[in-house]
Amino acid sequence: MELYATDLHFLGDTQKDQVYDYCVHGKVIFKIDGCNLSNDDSDWCVSASAYRFLRSLFENHFLGAEEQMIPCCGHFLIPSQDKTSVTISGCPNGIDFDIIHEDNNIIIRTQDGTTYAVTFEDYKASVLSYAKQIEDFYHQNPPRQFEDQFDQDGFSAFCNEWYSLTDKATDLGDCIPQTPTVAFDDYDSYTENEIAGISPNGISLKNMKFINFRECAYNFQQVHGGKGTCVAERDITGTNPSFGFYTAPKTTHIVFLPNSKIKEFFSKRNTVQRFHDLQKQIESFGFTTYDMS
Repeated sequence: MELYATDLHFLGDTQKDQVYDYCVHGKVIFKIDGCNLSNDDSDWCVSASAYRFLRSLFENHFLGAEEQMIPCCGHFLIPSQDKTSVTISGCPNGIDFDIIHEDNNIIIRTQDGTTYAVTFEDYKASVLSYAKQIEDFYHQNPPRQFEDQFDQDGFSAFCNEWYSLTDKATDLGDCIPQTPTVAFDDYDSYTENEIAGISPNGISLKNMKFINFRECAYNFQQVHGGKGTCVAERDITGTNPSFGFYTAPKTTHIVFLPNSKIKEFFSKRNTVQRFHDLQKQIESFGFTTYDMS
């Protein structure tokens, strides 16, 4: 496995402009068994890419959430409240694939279903080398400058999580980390009104949480077997019909709250119809749900 960057640079016409760019850009080489999984003719945000590869050492990654492993950009850094972690947001362009931990191996699965396997040790070594290359480039250049406090806090959180991940990976030694699995003793619950949008990739909620259908299908198959297309359990019985999506580590429930009896009677889309509409949308994207009623 090969994973590294070339032509590293900051954006800006002058060095004075460039110190305000806190993302490292460049070309990415990502090859497995001689197959190139990246586009090394294009410019990518390699700092965001290396960060996401570091995270993938400890958790599965599924394409579709617009958090590409090789993103076009990643200039919007949203710090957590305690500034120990960051959410990186950019445009929807980039190169993505599933990265799945299976026993002692890392499975890389592309959009078309092609899979590659590398040992976890080889994968870890390549990721840490990639991260070190980006880290060294930051050190070799002038300190970053910021337009406002939000940008500074975002970069601070990025650095905090970066070093936390690299230290954690280095301390692994010969151990292989356990990725989060689905726990059923607790769950996150949202009403249908908190859905921001539905796409072939999953469901976006108004709090920026994303229910990734590929992740749910994989998790459901690991627990129950099957064809790998089922993403949730559905239950139309009871007062509040719901879907329980197989996100990890906690499942995510979407609950349908009925209106008053009068509104339900006269509504063109009552609770049951809205419930079935979501079921049909999921099925139109090639996924299924398991009937618990």
